[in-house]
Amino acid sequence: MAERRAGLGAPLAAGALVVGIGLSVRSPITSVSALLPELERTFHLGPSGAAWLSTTPVLLFGLAAPLAPPLARRLGADRAAALLLCALALAMLLRPLGAVPLFVGTVVVGAAISLLGILTPQLVRTHLGRRHGVWSGVYTAAFGASAALGASLAVPVLGALGGRVPLALGVWALPIVAAAVLACAVMARLVRAAESVPAPAAVVEHEGSILRAPRMWSVTGFFASQALIYFALTAWLPTLAVDRGLAPAQAGLLLAWMSIAGIPAALLAPTIAAGFRTQTGVIAVVSACSALGLAGLAFAPIALAPLFVAVLGIAQSAAFGLAVGLIVARAPSTARTSAFSAVAQGVGYAVAALGPLALGILSSAGVPWTPILAGLVAVAAAQLGFGLVAGRPLPHPAHPRRSAP
Repeated sequence: MAERRAGLGAPLAAGALVVGIGLSVRSPITSVSALLPELERTFHLGPSGAAWLSTTPVLLFGLAAPLAPPLARRLGADRAAALLLCALALAMLLRPLGAVPLFVGTVVVGAAISLLGILTPQLVRTHLGRRHGVWSGVYTAAFGASAALGASLAVPVLGALGGRVPLALGVWALPIVAAAVLACAVMARLVRAAESVPAPAAVVEHEGSILRAPRMWSVTGFFASQALIYFALTAWLPTLAVDRGLAPAQAGLLLAWMSIAGIPAALLAPTIAAGFRTQTGVIAVVSACSALGLAGLAFAPIALAPLFVAVLGIAQSAAFGLAVGLIVARAPSTARTSAFSAVAQGVGYAVAALGPLALGILSSAGVPWTPILAGLVAVAAAQLGFGLVAGRPLPHPAHPRRSAP
């Protein structure tokens, strides 16, 4: 009876945890981006220190990814998520204490966010698998809300706190602490529910290397393409807009606007796509919107930048939600979702880190923004190509005697 009650309550607990993770994994980064000049002055970082501070989380997204599968095997995805949220909360509390704690905390923040992002698809598939499209969308919408809150509220919070930079940085630990408390509260229920489901050991044994799993590299390519566009825009959109004639104050708001505009699409795109046997149609529309938004930034009058940034926000948020949904749906089994996710996100983020670097090098060399944005349109075309393969259903399993659940 206790197991049955745990099973009945597990989806609600898992849903709350997925939302809590989504609300925790972008504000620690976007709030720092918004406060970067103030942090540079307060902690005497210098230009190179500020650059490393903003680059470190993205680097850790790729470097920490291989740790996710062994962590999930050793602790289980539920316990691992609770532990990582606690580590993230402690790192957030550490960062305001000085320049060295700021960098140490940022390394932990980047690693914890990377691992939480990789484990969340396994939480969704284990506890919410029958409605994975809806919950992939809910997670992505929470993710987008976290990014928007950090980008839009960091400076007003700094003003409300009298310009005290360490306090304004530390206040962003509060929602993470709340998410960690939630994770610890629901962990036992989720662990009991996960343990009550028998693992398909025979199937896992015969699946072979995760690198040879069907759709592994097309999903990875789709994830990498959308992430490269996102991080390139996150790093350079305000600079691009100013160089094209937009006032600095308006240019600084474009990033927050991109996140806010994308929240409804983040919720709806994975939900709609999961209702179809193939996701290629939705992927084609989203990729076309990415290309349209980038072309608009390159060629349209700069006064129309908010319109095309909104298109990009919709396209990027939808693409990320679709990428998460594809990881959940295309992983070869529930037990191997974390390994599938680690490859897709680890390789994807490693490739995506080249986006801001490449744009910075080209811009410093005097290359105009129009050909640079044309290069990102080519990345959107690659996103489409990978997505058309990744969006097709998996081939029939090689174990015909296995009955459907």
